[in-house]
Amino acid sequence: MKTHVKALVVGGGAVGASIACHLAKRGWDTLLLERDELTSGSTWHAAGLLPHFNMSYATTHIHDYSIRFYKGLEAETGLNPGFFVLGNLRMAQSRARMDEYMPYATTAETCGVPFEWLSPDQIKERWPLVRTDDLVGALFHPTDGYINPADVTQAMAKGARQLGATIERKWQVDGYDWTGSEWRVTVTRMAEKGGNLVATDEQAVITAEHVVTATGNHAQRTARLLGIKIPAIPVEHQYIVTEPDPALVEWRNAGNPQHPVLRDADAKWYVREERGGWILGPYERGAPAQFEYGCPDSFRADLFPLDLERIEAEYMSMIHRIPSSEQVGLKDDFNGPICFTPDGNPLLGPAPGLRNMWLAEGFSFGITAAGGAGHYLVQLMAEGEAEIDMGALDPRRFGDWMTTEYAARKNEEAYEHVFILHHPDEERPACRPLRTSPAYDRQKRLGAQFGQVNGWERPNYYGPEDAPDSFDHDARSFRRGGWWHYAEAEARAIRERAGLIDATAFTEHLVRGPGATAFLDWFTCNALPRVGRVNLTYALSSAGTVRPPTARRSACLAASKRAVSRGSSTPFPSRSNRADTAGGFRMISASVTTPSPFASHPATKRPSRL
Repeated sequence: MKTHVKALVVGGGAVGASIACHLAKRGWDTLLLERDELTSGSTWHAAGLLPHFNMSYATTHIHDYSIRFYKGLEAETGLNPGFFVLGNLRMAQSRARMDEYMPYATTAETCGVPFEWLSPDQIKERWPLVRTDDLVGALFHPTDGYINPADVTQAMAKGARQLGATIERKWQVDGYDWTGSEWRVTVTRMAEKGGNLVATDEQAVITAEHVVTATGNHAQRTARLLGIKIPAIPVEHQYIVTEPDPALVEWRNAGNPQHPVLRDADAKWYVREERGGWILGPYERGAPAQFEYGCPDSFRADLFPLDLERIEAEYMSMIHRIPSSEQVGLKDDFNGPICFTPDGNPLLGPAPGLRNMWLAEGFSFGITAAGGAGHYLVQLMAEGEAEIDMGALDPRRFGDWMTTEYAARKNEEAYEHVFILHHPDEERPACRPLRTSPAYDRQKRLGAQFGQVNGWERPNYYGPEDAPDSFDHDARSFRRGGWWHYAEAEARAIRERAGLIDATAFTEHLVRGPGATAFLDWFTCNALPRVGRVNLTYALSSAGTVRPPTARRSACLAASKRAVSRGSSTPFPSRSNRADTAGGFRMISASVTTPSPFASHPATKRPSRL
């Protein structure tokens, strides 16, 4: 086994295999370690769906790249990944659901993902087994489909090997140590013993310039080894496979193509064909988080006990939507761990406070995202930033305020919210309030309707003082929400008279002394304000863009002749330490994804832990 590489990838699921493949494409000397066998985590029991669309701009691009990448794997490796392109039909039982699909469609259009609007009659004409009398319409993505998770992982692993990467199985990482120039990673040989995977006495130390963790269900163990917080905790996900449906078999024998992946969001499930039958995958209420403090060493390619009563309503709604499925029996059923994060997006990018340590954790749709995750993460590692804005996926968006209990409960919430109506002004209630300002109680008495930012409760707007607890939820809309006239009145008050803004959730830095003016002129893209004035500006990355991980989203600068010494003590870049200012600048940052705007690029940053 190699003991010195440029990049070490830890984890041999679909995400880890993709990262190794893309690092090898870059010509990096790459080693992938897997503690068990490739695909032995959540990859083996995944349903393999490939939905192009996601509400997130970054995630849509990641999914789009994955699908295009998977289509070329067989030509590159000779292995067929089992890719079926058959489309994805998002059905709607209400006008509100169709309203939700409209911003979906604009995101798809922006990212170049094709789609069609279908009426109930058009759905029935194409797929007569689907009941449509209670549907309003649907959004159809013709280029979606599904893939065999194990096959696509093995194809990416073969591609990585062909490009010079090395893959070693049965090696567990037991320690990370940063020397100041590289990582020393202690690994232990694992062996089969009585059906369990146990550590042997054989150890080795691997030195690597970069390390990527893609450890899936073992993310909490990774977090402890690194001394950081990683709010990626698995949630139980059940799906069932039916016996062959005679009506479906007859439909296919008549020469008809496979049905698209059917998604009835109002019923909270997806369905696709499987060997003449159906796979039902629900996102029900009450699915519990597991492994909150770490995955047991004995848990390998294992499953949880079934809880079919929990998905009874979703099963009955499948029968309602596909009446022919009522007469078929159940062939197989699964209940396995799928990693989630508190907001449902993966953790993809630099680890907080650590140099050349990269996270690829918390993938709830890992098969869909694996290809694109490898592509864009390797861009971050090699070039300093990706060609798309990765801010929504930055692992540093969750700070030290994050607790295990908070992460577990929010991950359960993210799971059951997969198919809810996602309004643009959505606020989720679990684990709140967590962090409150001194004015919180007074604000609440005055009718404040709160959102949560970086764990803080922050007033979004002020409604009626006697508003019921459901006021904000009931005010949400895909058109003009019930909050509009309250927000309008507040804006007019500040514009025409005066107002107070609670900036507790923002990050504040004081920049003063020699070089302050030059640094901020380099760091931001707007003209600096005169003394006594403020302005709003974008903060820039070292490449002059506004993309994370090195750029802040926006900042409000206030210039003053005097300033009290407080805020960040991180040194300014030497290239800007050349001007003089008698006063100082107070900078309030509107983004909280990074701990300090003065930190240099993560590839040259000192670790704050270990």
